[in-house]
Amino acid sequence: MAIDSFVMSLFLILVVGRLLGECSDRLGFPSVVGEVTAGIVIGPSLLNWVVPHSTLAIIAELGVILLLFDIGCETSIKKLAHSGPRAVRVALLGIAVPLVATGLASFYWLSIAPFTALFFGCALTATSIGISMRVLTLYKQTQSVAGQIILGAAVIDDIVGVILLSILFNFASSGELAVSSTLILFIMIACFIIFSPPLVRVIIYLTRWLHLKARIPGYEVFVVMAMICLFAWLAHWFGTPAILGGFAVGMGLSRQFTSPFNQYLKNPFSYTHKLEQSAKPLVQLFSPIFFVYVGISLDLSQLDMSFTGLLLLGWLTFIAVTSKFIAGFMASSNWQEKWVVGSAMVPRGEVGLVFAEMGRQLGVIQAKEFAILVMIIALTTLIGPLILKYTLSKE
Repeated sequence: MAIDSFVMSLFLILVVGRLLGECSDRLGFPSVVGEVTAGIVIGPSLLNWVVPHSTLAIIAELGVILLLFDIGCETSIKKLAHSGPRAVRVALLGIAVPLVATGLASFYWLSIAPFTALFFGCALTATSIGISMRVLTLYKQTQSVAGQIILGAAVIDDIVGVILLSILFNFASSGELAVSSTLILFIMIACFIIFSPPLVRVIIYLTRWLHLKARIPGYEVFVVMAMICLFAWLAHWFGTPAILGGFAVGMGLSRQFTSPFNQYLKNPFSYTHKLEQSAKPLVQLFSPIFFVYVGISLDLSQLDMSFTGLLLLGWLTFIAVTSKFIAGFMASSNWQEKWVVGSAMVPRGEVGLVFAEMGRQLGVIQAKEFAILVMIIALTTLIGPLILKYTLSKE
């Protein structure tokens, strides 16, 4: 890609993505919906101002690594422990039911390969809790019983989602899924997630000591970006997606992360807070690029706009929504809490889009399935908050 084409493409991605993201946010919808829409508008589906390119794809991948870093920063093992068995039950059902239901439905009705159907199902397992949390915060429900169950289930969702993505990534790359190799990969992922955050803490202590010796402008953002790049490379070296490295660095910085090493590696809160805050502008700059690029990669001409095609899209979306409600209904004996938890688990948002884009890049998901999957994710991202708002307003 020539430099003039690159800078103009980046300009359009940043400006149109921010404008439509802000419009979406002001209308009460997640900004991610506006950002994907921006990609559709400026991409081949409509105006054809920006086309998919490997250079843009690399920047988009950096955006998703930073997004997973941000999710890691918000991961709280304490909240998981506080919400207890009900959160575990909701999370596990919220993963298993959509995986099986949407996987089988897509295999049967879309006539796709079994592994593609598995990827399709996995993409619709992870909940985008950030979207629901905005609504819960608006109604002051984050500290309620339902709010704590949702937060606890979201922690499990994030961790299991990353593990599932890593296993599928490994299989798609190697072309084989033997029990022994899968078990070894699972152990490697577990070791990476367990030992990387303490190693991040060691680096934090070292960089803090160096910072006291030599004051350097922009030191905090340099440290965070260097750690993210290092651990993304380590994750790739382990045979897992590079995004796992960003997630691990985020957990290492998180003030709510606990591990057996905590008594020796306590979080220097003031310094890690500076590191986390310094990285926020990077996350806010690069993560929207990923969502806009998803829209650019989406070819709407692949969607079947006939009555049968739209009926199929609606049916798959219905399965994706109800499968999460089944998990939510196991949360409590109180019907109000059942509806709150169920509707909060519906949005797939950014995590589902990460799955979809990874599948497209690996060649597992073709253009037609990619278009359907992105549309289902977009619809669940709109439907979930609307049902949640209605349920909470009744309360």
